[in-house]
Amino acid sequence: MKLFLLRHAHALPGEVDAIRRLSPKGRRQVRGLSKVAIAEAVAAVRAIEHSPLVRSLETAQLLQKHFKVSIPLRIVQGITPEDSAEVTARELGKSASPRLIVGHNPHLSILVGMLLGLKLGAEGIKFRKATMVTLGRIDRPSPKHPFGKWRLLGMVVPADDTAKS
Repeated sequence: MKLFLLRHAHALPGEVDAIRRLSPKGRRQVRGLSKVAIAEAVAAVRAIEHSPLVRSLETAQLLQKHFKVSIPLRIVQGITPEDSAEVTARELGKSASPRLIVGHNPHLSILVGMLLGLKLGAEGIKFRKATMVTLGRIDRPSPKHPFGKWRLLGMVVPADDTAKS
């Protein structure tokens, strides 16, 4: 099973975190994503899953628009910045179908660390905004590997992401 994890693009600052919208830079970041990587991801999945936060939804919508993708968008609970990555890791370990998830840090970094077998709570990869990481599950969950065994297949950052995110 393949798992595509995409951190939302750059968002405008704001006091109410849940409603922060993408910035012009964030819109450019989505356009700068690799057409090859996105094409592989959307060809493999049934939906683009995203958190309920506006910047995640807008990133998913821009994927649809910019890459002319017709698959549906689906809100997924439990993948906001403060949600438990362990709960998500357990769910993904049991998942049978490929998934594309647009989420947030630190949730995504901790999730990747767990799936790759790092110490619980250790961040596996530094997710810059609009970065996509592809993992492949090579074995189902077991007592020794409660989230299954995974390997890193690739990492893509947007082409125009020259500034720190």
